[in-house]
Amino acid sequence: YEALVLTVDAPVQGARDRERRAGFRLPAGVRSVNLDGMELPASRTLGAAQSALFDDLLLHAPTWDDVTWLRSITRLPVLLKGVLHPEDARLAVEHGSSGLIVSNHGGRTLDTAISTAAALPAVVDAVQGRVPVLVDGGIRRGTDVLKAMALGATAVLVGRPVLHGLANAGAHGVAHVLRLLRDELEIAMALTGCRTLADAGAVMAPPVQRVKNPDLHGRFQGDS
Repeated sequence: YEALVLTVDAPVQGARDRERRAGFRLPAGVRSVNLDGMELPASRTLGAAQSALFDDLLLHAPTWDDVTWLRSITRLPVLLKGVLHPEDARLAVEHGSSGLIVSNHGGRTLDTAISTAAALPAVVDAVQGRVPVLVDGGIRRGTDVLKAMALGATAVLVGRPVLHGLANAGAHGVAHVLRLLRDELEIAMALTGCRTLADAGAVMAPPVQRVKNPDLHGRFQGDS
């Protein structure tokens, strides 16, 4: 491993209605190997006014002290995934985070969460270049990569397109998807006058207007 990534904004599974309606289940013989050997929490009886979520699970939710502890026991970089608010970004840096991943999990965990394209500029502004800021969610074309770089991202993470390529043609499919993204990015850079990715911000991004309620509909191509 080259880094540790701690997801900080998804203590429970979102209400994924589409997956429920589809009746998705792991096929026979396929298991979640990363969960093998994990002990299930002991069940307990709750009172009439108690909640299994708020009176049990969230009482033991991680805190900023846990981030500091995790940072102290490893030499690997520790990145926090799911940071969407600039104040959380500042606190993450103060508690030793090596980098941030601006992510709303593709809009599948909380479907009304702010889009990553809308959240990214304020997070970048908050950290002031002290740590790398990566972004995911909705990166479908090379033009989306250029938009993310223009908004201040250090790099982008791509999930679903790569998985589509893998499902269709294995390793060759993944390589094909990455080539498409690279080619589209290079074309977009040439058409917008960007000799390097460092030029993207000055060429493409208008001045960011700081507002209390940012436009929730600003998004990348596939952002939910």
